[in-house]
Amino acid sequence: MPFIWVALALPVLLLMQRWIHTHLHGIALLLMGKPERAVILYAIVLFPGVVLHEVSHWLMATLLGVRTGSFSLLPRSQSDGSVQLGYVEYYKSQSLGAVRESLIGGAPLLTGTAVILLIGFHIFGVTDLAAAIQSGDIDTVTAALGQVFVVPDFLVWLYLLFAIGNAMMPSRSDRRAWPALALTLVVAAIVLTLLGIQRIVLDGVAGAAQTVFGYLGSAFSMAIAVNILFMLFLAGLEALVGQIKGVNVVYGVESP
Repeated sequence: MPFIWVALALPVLLLMQRWIHTHLHGIALLLMGKPERAVILYAIVLFPGVVLHEVSHWLMATLLGVRTGSFSLLPRSQSDGSVQLGYVEYYKSQSLGAVRESLIGGAPLLTGTAVILLIGFHIFGVTDLAAAIQSGDIDTVTAALGQVFVVPDFLVWLYLLFAIGNAMMPSRSDRRAWPALALTLVVAAIVLTLLGIQRIVLDGVAGAAQTVFGYLGSAFSMAIAVNILFMLFLAGLEALVGQIKGVNVVYGVESP
């Protein structure tokens, strides 16, 4: 069940992230008026998540003994019109391998998940809220929700969840080695099957896999809930600013 939920929640989270990045950039353009200034505002909003994302790449590469190069947290526009919020260079030698490169590319997802879980469980008390929801008692759920909203610095923690959740997903370049890793795992599974020991290995990793996917599912659930709140806020803010200024941003249409 944790694996199924992660498989269902991941594409939802990716679609939400794409919408949020697009409209956050659009709102910044409405507010600032110039694309160069809009990029700066857009990057500032997501800055805590960007810092965690790039530091995670650097830290994982360092732990794996991979030499790193330049490091940047400054946004820059790409030739295709997209915005790169930061980057870490590391040397992709022949000895790097798909496993190590995949771990470096996926590091932001691991650290982002860990931070979201820490904030959710230790700051917002999500465990108590989940227990209240499972009880089915309206009064209990209402009381548990009330405790969430009275958390000290509630808006600050909520913003950090938003910024981290929308910057933790590996980019296209981060996922470059994943097909090779998937092929390696498929080959390993075939070899284990031919040797007749696949059941022993599966039984050995099943518990750990269920725990990992359980944590991922919990983090994805919290990220989706936070994104829903911020998507409603961003949609309302964009409509309000557009109405005040008498302009609006048209998405997905190229200039002639």
